[in-house]
Amino acid sequence: MAASPDFLVVGHITRDLQADGTSRLGGTAFYAAVTAARLGWEVAVYTASTPELDLSPLLELAEGVRVVRRPAPADTVFCNCYDGGRRQQLLFSRATPLVPEGVPPAWKQAPLVLLGPVAQEVSPSWAQQFPRAIVAACLQGWLRAWDEEQRVHFTPWEEAESWLSLLAAAFLSEEDIQGEGALAEQYAARCPLLVLTQGARGATLYRQGQACPVAPFPVQEVEPTGAGDVFAAAFLVRYAEGTSALEAARFASATAALSVRGEGPWAIPDRPAVEACLRMND
Repeated sequence: MAASPDFLVVGHITRDLQADGTSRLGGTAFYAAVTAARLGWEVAVYTASTPELDLSPLLELAEGVRVVRRPAPADTVFCNCYDGGRRQQLLFSRATPLVPEGVPPAWKQAPLVLLGPVAQEVSPSWAQQFPRAIVAACLQGWLRAWDEEQRVHFTPWEEAESWLSLLAAAFLSEEDIQGEGALAEQYAARCPLLVLTQGARGATLYRQGQACPVAPFPVQEVEPTGAGDVFAAAFLVRYAEGTSALEAARFASATAALSVRGEGPWAIPDRPAVEACLRMND
């Protein structure tokens, strides 16, 4: 555990309740870790949960992944309810917020770090903990609040102006900002790279605030859960390997498209599958 990983993900691995009464692992930290591992990177995750949260699916899907979890009295538990195609998310419980002191010192030397809050559990000040790394963030967890009835709703990120400039890249989806399209442009003006994912319509890559469309890869969608997190991890891996941001976005678009062809994380592709998809669509 002492060695530095290639890719460090910080955020709660969640327990997501399914319509049939079962549950499975979820959250940005989970999907991003699996994606980076499937693409050949050595991955570590810093999270928080009860000891009872079974992480074996992560260990099976992300070969060699290392996990440190902060003890918590509860797990972060979500439930997604659908009404006429619209999702209402419920947050039943939340694990302990994450603090930098719990990260193994060697892990702070990781060259690539993704902050993946899902419920305000990662302070944006984490961006200052890795001065030598490419530090990026999925913004959704800073754009969520919840009421007394456990219903999750959109909230503007009040600290955006202070912290976005410290990130090398940021990721959010149209669902995250609930149709507030101008918000993506405002955030993009403060961050070197920002990607707005748009489901089957692809994505928009902002470089220094300038928008560039990223074409989708048409597939038969089975389940979109985690696609934005898959995109973020794939983008960062390819970008850190030395490609341009636009090439990284195309690679990420293919990876995310392939991931929605099956159920949950089991559909996340490996690198040969992504490269084959890119060749077929050249």
